[in-house]
Amino acid sequence: MSDLNQKKEFYDYIGNSIKFFNEKIDEFNFPIRIFTHYDADGLCSGAILSVMLFREKIPYHLTIKKQLDRQNIQEIAISIEKSNNFVIFSDFGSGQCQEIENNIKKGQYMILDHHLPQKIANKEMKKELKDLKERHFPFHINPYFFEIDGSVDVAAAGICYLFSRTMNPANIDLSPLAIIAATGDIQDQGPNNTFVGLNSEILNDALKEKKIEVKADLNFSSFKPLHQAIAYSNEIQLPGLSQREDVSLKFLQKTGVFVLPGETLNDFSWDEKRIISSAIVKYAVDTCGLDPAEITKKLIINKYLLLDEINYPEISETSEFSRLLNSCGRTGNASLGIAIAMGDRDKSIEKVRKILKNYKSKLSKSIEWVLSETKLKSMDNIHYFYGEDIIPEEIIGTICSMLINSQLIDRTKPILGYADKIGEDFYKVSARATIDLVNDGVNLSQVIKEATRLMKLEVLGGGHPPAAGTKIKKEKIDEFLLICDKIIKKQLKHKISF
Repeated sequence: MSDLNQKKEFYDYIGNSIKFFNEKIDEFNFPIRIFTHYDADGLCSGAILSVMLFREKIPYHLTIKKQLDRQNIQEIAISIEKSNNFVIFSDFGSGQCQEIENNIKKGQYMILDHHLPQKIANKEMKKELKDLKERHFPFHINPYFFEIDGSVDVAAAGICYLFSRTMNPANIDLSPLAIIAATGDIQDQGPNNTFVGLNSEILNDALKEKKIEVKADLNFSSFKPLHQAIAYSNEIQLPGLSQREDVSLKFLQKTGVFVLPGETLNDFSWDEKRIISSAIVKYAVDTCGLDPAEITKKLIINKYLLLDEINYPEISETSEFSRLLNSCGRTGNASLGIAIAMGDRDKSIEKVRKILKNYKSKLSKSIEWVLSETKLKSMDNIHYFYGEDIIPEEIIGTICSMLINSQLIDRTKPILGYADKIGEDFYKVSARATIDLVNDGVNLSQVIKEATRLMKLEVLGGGHPPAAGTKIKKEKIDEFLLICDKIIKKQLKHKISF
């Protein structure tokens, strides 16, 4: 099927989903129940759906969850049966679609998600995806039904945005939230952090509405003093400079560029930035032994400026905005994140600034702990670590992402991290791989699903080829890691393209 035909079919499907939604909601009591995930994509999804329903004068109630497992679904089913509500699942639901189907009656729910559906190991299972699409028409919107890759082409908030824009073209002003979500899900995987697929179309909406501006720049925070931005960068970590503000400031001052301690990236001309970037590449190669091509590729990127947020530096770029939302969701402050995403600034921004500062400090300390305490272990084909009492379940995936995208570990192996689930005899497991590994055949969603199947575990899990997760009984973790290692070995050996 050609890209043009795929997109036409996709948009036609969304149109039918709108008709289904408008017909069904009158059969149930208000409010509409929305359940969404607590990361940046989930919060943006929830915000988009909330604004859409508010504008349509449809009462709604939004609930934010860390996960959607069998117990959650059963609890939701009981609740909506009593109250006779209609339900929308966003940024999860596909990976649990059979559980939802078994517990909630057809016609009482919708799923707007971008993850691989339950029991679908990879996007090459076209017959199974086609069968599922036909069975779930038109209440389950998923890009994989149309040969669109949910790991790079569109995030869940992008699905929610396209749904809302189809509902009412005036919702085009919500396009920046979809790009913030795609940034948070690391979907800016094109050259110099560009977007592809449906994300590029959504970006065009934001550009047309003059909501976003794209500029090339150094890959450091634009609102922190530059020496601090270098010292605490998650994307570019340079041994000797990382975590050391004083050394980073001295390094900058030796470049020949006049640097004051409080100056941010925006205070420098492009010629000055070119001098600084050359010095960083030289340092990375000479001092750290890093690959010059790799560091250069990471150093100069496209940044996406949010033109309505120029008075709020910490959310004036999509990367900063998504980081702020993640900090809210993963510290028990998801409602603040929703408020920010829906436009609240004066009441919420000061609270969120403090949350973000503490969140970044927690991430930095966690990374330092994993590496300095030699907590990172390896098998033949994976790295893994246990968060102990240092890294909670809310940020274990973030730490995995930071490590696999850094220059601080061997990136030729995927990384798995696991952390205690509060009040349960389970670990939350998160797995991450580089795009290069995915191109070589690694599919972590398939790894998680296959490992839990082989172990006959009654848990839900999956995600995307480069990022997936599940929960595992504590006494089963060693067996689980060994099986994951073997599956990844097989994937790499056969170099299957998923």
